[in-house]
Amino acid sequence: MKISLLSIILVIILCIRDTICGRLFGEGFIPTNYYENQQQVQQREVIKAAIQKLNNAPEWVSNWPNPNTKLGQVSGLALDNDGRLLVFHRVNNVWDETTFNERNVYNFIGTPAIKEPTILVLNDTGEVVDEWGQDLFFMPHGITVDKEDNVWVTDVAMHQVLKFSPNNREKPALVLGSKFIPGEDDTHFCKPSAVAVLPNGDFFVADGYCNHRIVKFSKDGNIILQWGTSHGSTNFRFNVPHALTLAEDRGLVCVADRERGRVACFRHDNGSYVSSYSNWLIGGRIFSVAYAPVHGGRLYVVNGPTGAVPVRGYVIDFESGRLIQTFSPDDGLRNPHDIVVTPDGVSVYVAELSPFKVHKFMDETLRNESLSIEKTHVKPTATVEVVGGAAGAGGGGAWEWWSGAAGGAGGAAAAALLALAALALLRARNTGRKVATRRRWEYGHGEFKLRRLLERRRFTRVHSDDSDEEPAPMLPHTSPANA
Repeated sequence: MKISLLSIILVIILCIRDTICGRLFGEGFIPTNYYENQQQVQQREVIKAAIQKLNNAPEWVSNWPNPNTKLGQVSGLALDNDGRLLVFHRVNNVWDETTFNERNVYNFIGTPAIKEPTILVLNDTGEVVDEWGQDLFFMPHGITVDKEDNVWVTDVAMHQVLKFSPNNREKPALVLGSKFIPGEDDTHFCKPSAVAVLPNGDFFVADGYCNHRIVKFSKDGNIILQWGTSHGSTNFRFNVPHALTLAEDRGLVCVADRERGRVACFRHDNGSYVSSYSNWLIGGRIFSVAYAPVHGGRLYVVNGPTGAVPVRGYVIDFESGRLIQTFSPDDGLRNPHDIVVTPDGVSVYVAELSPFKVHKFMDETLRNESLSIEKTHVKPTATVEVVGGAAGAGGGGAWEWWSGAAGGAGGAAAAALLALAALALLRARNTGRKVATRRRWEYGHGEFKLRRLLERRRFTRVHSDDSDEEPAPMLPHTSPANA
């Protein structure tokens, strides 16, 4: 059967017209948001498939803690040396747009401190076995417990870090920062967010919301070094260093760099950058991080609401950087703020600001496993960076190009390719050339493959040499001799 060139060209013109005009044969006009809806469906399917490829662990423990436990905004969690959970909450105080003025000064100076206990101690079954912290705090944030059972907290309203000894929970043994006075020098903080304490008593403060820096102190509260900046594109730039965790077997302190959507790890002796972790599935916000030295080391993180990816907990293999597990309550997470994990990785706890909740998760597969902690040598400068795939930390990446305009243009381009193919076929037939009937057209980079995107959940190691462009940690200012 012969097909005239005129008939082929007529069919091609009709295809191009219907593609550009957004019509389907016999089905009327395509809705104006058709391609946008298709993008959202595609995005949801990609996320769903990626989550399903991860192990669903640790498992959520229902009806924990005791439902009679009254909580406010839960800002921080810590484990003491007996394995009990310390819950730092705000009772009736709430951090909202009225809490601070434009200079980061607390707007309610002169009002009493929170009258009820702000620190609850829970046992393994979720019962409150102790409580304290009344008449001390205004806007609780971070909490940790050191090897000597000292409790360290931060209060963003007071701009202070406070240490409480085991024998005196009413009066702090150490106070850093000036009460209600924000600042950026060596004697002030501005909304400090977290503390991490080394076994020798030295400790780190994440001076988080304004100064975007990490400060290391000696046991008695003298500055040893500090690093961090709010601008630039180096690994030392932070955008709200929100939480800290120690990987003691690796000699590292790791930071949940909240608004950069990464966990950045540094040598805890000199502040040199070592590695960072991010992933498109986690998204552009990481609120907290915890470390357990199991199976070569694992990072436990919780992300925050962005609208692009689900709010969940994730477990990252420290060596490879791969996402290996994900977890969430049956009704999901909304606003997780902190996370803590037992050293054996069996129990994981997550705090939420809203609703006012604490969740417990358990990984029974790790319960009877012995810890095998191998000392890891850390080089003095940045040697490895572990980052997400091409999809990027913000979760856009591979599907951002899938828009309505791109879809329409793609349809027109496909019709044009059909036209070229038809003309080439006729020309070959007319000149007596043989054309392979099974030849495939390869679209290369324009082809969207779900399998390729899912494979990008594996992080890529990027090795780099020492760079003069990376700022060295900032040493404390030398005080004048007459100071």
